Amino acid sequence: MSDQFVQHIEPEEAFAALSDETRLKILQVLWKSDIQTIPFSELRRTVGMRDPGQFNYHLDKLIGQFVIKTDGGYRLTQAGKHVNGAIASGMYTADGTLDPIVLNHSCQNSGDPLMLRYENETVRIGCDSCSPCPAGWEAPIPPSVFAGYDRNEIPETVSQYFRTKVQQVTNGFCPFCNGHMKPTVELVDTMDGDQSSEIKFENSNNQSLDPVVLFDCQHCSTESQVALYHALLLAEPGVASFHYENGIVVQERFIWELSELSPVKIDIESRNPIQLDVTYRAGDSTLSVVVDEAFDIIEIDT
Repeated sequence: MSDQFVQHIEPEEAFAALSDETRLKILQVLWKSDIQTIPFSELRRTVGMRDPGQFNYHLDKLIGQFVIKTDGGYRLTQAGKHVNGAIASGMYTADGTLDPIVLNHSCQNSGDPLMLRYENETVRIGCDSCSPCPAGWEAPIPPSVFAGYDRNEIPETVSQYFRTKVQQVTNGFCPFCNGHMKPTVELVDTMDGDQSSEIKFENSNNQSLDPVVLFDCQHCSTESQVALYHALLLAEPGVASFHYENGIVVQERFIWELSELSPVKIDIESRNPIQLDVTYRAGDSTLSVVVDEAFDIIEIDT
């Protein structure tokens, strides 16, 4: 028997099953229950519907895709858990803003403190003087990430959240559908001013190039872009070990501090196919990492 992973229900049908208040309540009761499998009578009583036939009608709409029927009762499928998780995240129901937070880190250019801002479900980091700020970046984040944290804990929370997301992508999993993320190393022209790079490129007359890893989901076609040298810092153990041996613990750095660990130069050994030699420096030591267009390490040497 061959492996088979096929779509057995149309998206319209799946979302239509969630369009009723009673069905959403069924999913919520199963989600919050202390026991994994709930008998029919207990599930109906907890949901609060007296008519067994009407309740069974709504429950049947969920069985298969969001709920599994067993001899002992009913429990959530992975899809059912993800629906509840999406509701709890506030992606569909919540909104929020933060007053700007002054971070305990300064811009390498201006010396001004970096600021953390949050609105429209987006975190933005940067100083107020540079345009663009070399340490600046922005990325989406759901409101639920901030739930339960004091204001002074938010910077650490934001950093850990995005570190986790970057590592998920570099490990090959889509942050939206969990599909396979295929990496491709590209050279992006940053002359439009959206980004800034002070890295020295060898064998290139174009000083406005930034190497990035473009992660393309093979399932839902979502694209995620990570700076090559940041991806190497977070995904390649040899790079993290090199810094650790020189007194720098990459795992303890805030994610917006990683720009301070950018390589001192990048040698473009080949453009077609792309092959880059990335050189990091820590103290008096250097590390050379040769990476190809598939984000595979060809060679690593101190």
